Amino acid sequence: MTRLGLFLVLIAGTGISLAAQTPRFEVATIRPSTADSRADNRSEVQPSGLFIASNMTLDELVRGVFEVQRHELVLGDRVPAWFGSQRWDITGKGPPVTNEAAQRPLYLTMMRNLLIERFKLVTRREARDTPVYALVAARNDRSLGPQMRPSSADCAALLTAFRATGVRQTPDSPVCGLRNLRTHLWGTGVPLTELIRILSLRAGRPVVDATGLTGAFDLDVKFTPDDSADPAGGASLFTAVQEQLGLRLEPRRAPINVLVIDSVERPAPE
Repeated sequence: MTRLGLFLVLIAGTGISLAAQTPRFEVATIRPSTADSRADNRSEVQPSGLFIASNMTLDELVRGVFEVQRHELVLGDRVPAWFGSQRWDITGKGPPVTNEAAQRPLYLTMMRNLLIERFKLVTRREARDTPVYALVAARNDRSLGPQMRPSSADCAALLTAFRATGVRQTPDSPVCGLRNLRTHLWGTGVPLTELIRILSLRAGRPVVDATGLTGAFDLDVKFTPDDSADPAGGASLFTAVQEQLGLRLEPRRAPINVLVIDSVERPAPE
């Protein structure tokens, strides 16, 4: 079964402007989910072109389709509480999948149009002055820490081999990517943008790049989460990033582009 990675690509523009575009699912159904809230939620596109989203809240769908993190999503006064609690099962019939990369934007546009038309979703982009962390070099000589180094991995070749064989570098490692575990971040050929995305999730506020670094990196950082019950303790995420990666999370304020949800409605019963 082919996954298009539906929630990994951002199409520029607002929800309102996309409503006028023609790409739409041939047939689409939206029903309240009867699955337990603890059940797995998922989204995928089958090779036949059938899009399936199971047991997902509108909050999850919007963040995925618009590729925004939780702190980049702002709910207006008219957004109801069920936006983040009611779960939905959605199916939509699109064209057969013959080229994932080429057709991914098409499916994203169709999904956005579905949310706009059936949920009456109204959105806008806005820059807001927000508390952030700037990721900066922690050392005067700007050298990296012992657990971070420029990557020499040929990620294109590794990815090609993985697609051909299904075998990763090691049984539990990503191929040229970042593995995000509760007490451990590590990976090969990691773009700094991916590290910053994960740090934003773990630090609780947006992280902006002020390192001046370019390229991809191999890194391996271990830390103790703030909510850990381990009496022995250990390095916090902030300390670990500084000591092990040679970087520092510095509190600042900066304008952040957020997605504002102005209004949304329940879809008509089917």
